[in-house]
Amino acid sequence: MNLPEHISYSQYNTYTQCPRSWYLSYIRQAKQVQTWYLPIGTAVHKMVEDWINPKKHFAGRDGIKAEDYFYPLVSAQMQIEPDLSKWLAGGPKADPVSEGKALQRVKDCFERALEFLDDVDVWEVEYDATGSLPGLSVPIKAYIDIVGEYRGPIKKLKGPVVDDWKSGAKKPDDFQLLTYGARLKLDPRFKDLKFKGRYCMLSPGAAVARPIDLSAVDPAEIGAKYQKVREGMESMQIQAKQKFMCKMCFNHPNCIEYAGVTNRSVYYDRSRFDQPPF
Repeated sequence: MNLPEHISYSQYNTYTQCPRSWYLSYIRQAKQVQTWYLPIGTAVHKMVEDWINPKKHFAGRDGIKAEDYFYPLVSAQMQIEPDLSKWLAGGPKADPVSEGKALQRVKDCFERALEFLDDVDVWEVEYDATGSLPGLSVPIKAYIDIVGEYRGPIKKLKGPVVDDWKSGAKKPDDFQLLTYGARLKLDPRFKDLKFKGRYCMLSPGAAVARPIDLSAVDPAEIGAKYQKVREGMESMQIQAKQKFMCKMCFNHPNCIEYAGVTNRSVYYDRSRFDQPPF
């Protein structure tokens, strides 16, 4: 059984939420439920990247069309699951963010991202911060959405900043930003700078996330947390953590604990053979 040769925040987050979901995604590579929020986030990221890219030439903000980025992603997902009613959608059940509402969400998030960028001198977009952390036995793969210098009106944000785009409504914990801070402390280019980090919440109505100070982050402490999770992966501690969010998991039809014994779950979920019997 081959484990990924690196670890990432995405792997870490999936494993800590539910080791079985990590196993189904990264070891069994199970066919996951398609979502509306994945193409929303991907489209917004790519639109921002192209907006900043000096090699791209657009006639103002209207030169970047959300449809050109969003629809190809949707088409690719439809090759996997053509029935759009089976896709996971964010928002309230009575008014989910899907189809036309999903496209509008892309447009709204992009406009909000440009508002954030108005206050930042951008140094790097999708900066590859992949590398090592003290005590971590494998490399950590990390790409930072924006590295730059904040020059806007918020005094406590002045100076070097790491921005991470979030198109959802709920702010995640700080560990992803702390991971970036740890890697930048070990990066010869940035190691002497005192960074702040912030989640740029792009969804309409999302609460503003407070910035956090990354200058005091301890790379060894971050590395130790990743190593503990990596050891759980290596020893195949892949128990399922059933909770109220299971129905929103990309792997819920692939998991025997959630879906029961079905042809699909029996095919993908081999945990009863792959995990140790203790």
